[in-house]
Amino acid sequence: MRIAPKILLCFILLFSGLYSGAQSETYLLPFGNRVEINPSLAGLNKNNSYHTGNQYYFVNSEQTYNRFYASWDSWSDKLKGGVALNFSQGMISERNINTTSFGFSYSGFPIKTNNGKILFSVGTNIVAATKQWTVAFLDQVITDENDVSSLPGKTFLRYSILKPQIGFLWTNNNMQLGLTAAMPYRVEIATDAIEPQESATPASLTLYISKKIDQRIRDLYSRPFRLSPELVVFYHEEYVFSRLQLLSEHTDKTWGFFVQNDYTNNIHTLGGTIGYQHNFMRFNLNAGMGIPGISDHPGFLCELSLNIVVPPTNNSKNNPWAPRKN
Repeated sequence: MRIAPKILLCFILLFSGLYSGAQSETYLLPFGNRVEINPSLAGLNKNNSYHTGNQYYFVNSEQTYNRFYASWDSWSDKLKGGVALNFSQGMISERNINTTSFGFSYSGFPIKTNNGKILFSVGTNIVAATKQWTVAFLDQVITDENDVSSLPGKTFLRYSILKPQIGFLWTNNNMQLGLTAAMPYRVEIATDAIEPQESATPASLTLYISKKIDQRIRDLYSRPFRLSPELVVFYHEEYVFSRLQLLSEHTDKTWGFFVQNDYTNNIHTLGGTIGYQHNFMRFNLNAGMGIPGISDHPGFLCELSLNIVVPPTNNSKNNPWAPRKN
């Protein structure tokens, strides 16, 4: 059995056994899911990858955001590019809404440069929003037909969102630079909204910059660890933030720190990263709090993630000990 089907099977099993709640996805962009930050990273270097985690962001007592996410990506020889599948699920508690999102993307169309290559990506996400399941059940069991329904209304299926996106990534052995643009289209389904419906969902832009720094001693490269500075800037009409992160990746552990600036809520967070790696699996924990004095709210964010990255096999069936030909 090949590696890609194994990871896909793991994805299905983990998804079937997990449940999580989430607020508006606008406020949550995961540390541990690079494909969601830039879909052009799908299948990069012909790796097979699986990423999953849960992200929590506390702004204040009225604003709390939480989301479960999972993605699988792989290189496809037939399509000559990388493919990715992603899933997220959660709840918008203020409006009693459950959201479930499925998506896919393709990365390819390479253009070679002097010291790297440029990849382009296309994809889409489909979001289904329903009345929160527990609230809908209680309305059916407890309330009478003449009683006023709980928010957002009596109809179970509320609306859907189609989120097409395009992106590009310039990459070489030391650096990655990419930009992703998404333009959502919202379709209202329910007509019995108790409160005024939200306005159309605006477009968003995500800038991603990452650089790998290998330790160099006396003109020789030593690799006991690798430093990875990373910058992410997310722009949305409702939410703008930036995150600067520095990771030190060792053979069996990861540590680092980050500064995240939530310009919309004026929360500036200082946090850290710790992780452990075994074979192809890496567990990471990111956590931080708002800096007192310069933040309007205390703020707290936390993300626990599991990442599995399996590189391609380099041997042939006929001559398994021979080095792979480029």
